[in-house]
Amino acid sequence: MQSNSASVIILTGGTSKRFGSDKSQAKIGGVSLIERILASIPSEFETIIVGPDPMILKADYRTVQEHPIGGGPLAGFKAGLELCTSEIVVLIATDMPFALSRTLHLMESMKPHDDAVIYADAEGFKQSLAAIYRVEAVERALSLMGNAHGQSMQTMLSHLHIREIEMSKEVALAFSDIDTTEDLERAIAFASHMKDGL
Repeated sequence: MQSNSASVIILTGGTSKRFGSDKSQAKIGGVSLIERILASIPSEFETIIVGPDPMILKADYRTVQEHPIGGGPLAGFKAGLELCTSEIVVLIATDMPFALSRTLHLMESMKPHDDAVIYADAEGFKQSLAAIYRVEAVERALSLMGNAHGQSMQTMLSHLHIREIEMSKEVALAFSDIDTTEDLERAIAFASHMKDGL
């Protein structure tokens, strides 16, 4: 699968209750999580942010929010798809600031009959919030599910033909999400050991 005709949807609209503030604005090395993700998106990709506009002038993106707000990641994904103009979409949650580059690698594994390509961990859990999806297949699944508000990503996955890729230890570390201030401290430490700052 080539990288053209693809979009990136970034989910930033979570409540961040455990973190205590807007996680997308948390900083690692002086750079906010949303800025880190935007900076790592290839220029040929359409970029859609689901959530408040982060007002980053140097990045090219569009914003949208689910209605009503607070419907969860699936509702956010659906809202982002309404702006999407490509056949393939990369979904990424803003609280996984190191996951995008590893997720983009999944595009190389996508075959014509795959609806999605997703990393799965040793316990078989599919990381749906950092994965590659075929837009038409997701829209078909959403139509079968009805109202996406409050429904889970895992339920949506049950309607898709998924290619699972085993999650290596390196990928698992990069996919660590930031839910608490302690998680942010670990992410800062992880960033300091990365060769590439973004």
